[in-house]
Amino acid sequence: MIWLETVDSTQDELLRRLAPGGPGLPDGGALASADQRAGRGRQGRRWTTPPGTALALTVHLTPTAWRPPVGMQHYSWLSLVAASAVVDVVQDLGVPAHLKWPNDVLVSDGRKLCGVLAAVTPGGGVAVGMGVNVDHRAGVPVETATALSDWMPAEDLPTPRDLGARIHAAVLDRVRSWAAALPPDGGPVDGTHGCVAVVVDHLSTLGRHVRAELPGGEVLEGEAVGLGPGGTLRVASATGGHEKIAVREINAGDVVHLRGDVRRAH
Repeated sequence: MIWLETVDSTQDELLRRLAPGGPGLPDGGALASADQRAGRGRQGRRWTTPPGTALALTVHLTPTAWRPPVGMQHYSWLSLVAASAVVDVVQDLGVPAHLKWPNDVLVSDGRKLCGVLAAVTPGGGVAVGMGVNVDHRAGVPVETATALSDWMPAEDLPTPRDLGARIHAAVLDRVRSWAAALPPDGGPVDGTHGCVAVVVDHLSTLGRHVRAELPGGEVLEGEAVGLGPGGTLRVASATGGHEKIAVREINAGDVVHLRGDVRRAH
């Protein structure tokens, strides 16, 4: 893990390093900082935090070069798989965390602790970026956010650098275990497959009523009933005068917002 004192975006810096003529970064390498000035989120949103209050971490993965190689048809699982590793790390710190589809780590009262964003690199690898709120003792940026400092004593609070090392190791361990358990024939994987059992276990979205706001103003409401191939969300909704139930799969990239009860019991 390369620690950067300041950076615009760890994900953008990784992409620059992988560009022709750049220094590169090996499979499993990571860039991290506690002073990210222009982080990126889903749908082109920006993610900024005061210096020292959050960890920004991006991990470089090259699954097609693994043995056995992982096909690109499975890449869409990586943000959920990595997020499940973040949940494990913060739970080990005593924080009651869970996973909201498609890429957020929340605490039990529904506030956001971390977001995860995966992007395919020009060389066909994947940059898995994440931002974890660490210390809000000087003030909360928005009411919907939380930090590790809200859930643990100050003397136990890890530094962003130490937290980055723990999450980096956990993500690598989780994605490699996931890859080893994928079907050897390269076939599709949905939420019933054992390789993503830990994702489903951490996911609080399933079994809840959700409202998905889609591009163009379309809205889909119903119950989140499962994960489809590649980690799509299966939403069951009543049609035809509430007499029939239709199940529709939505992709993370197609969802502008996903609303619903995001709380979870301790």
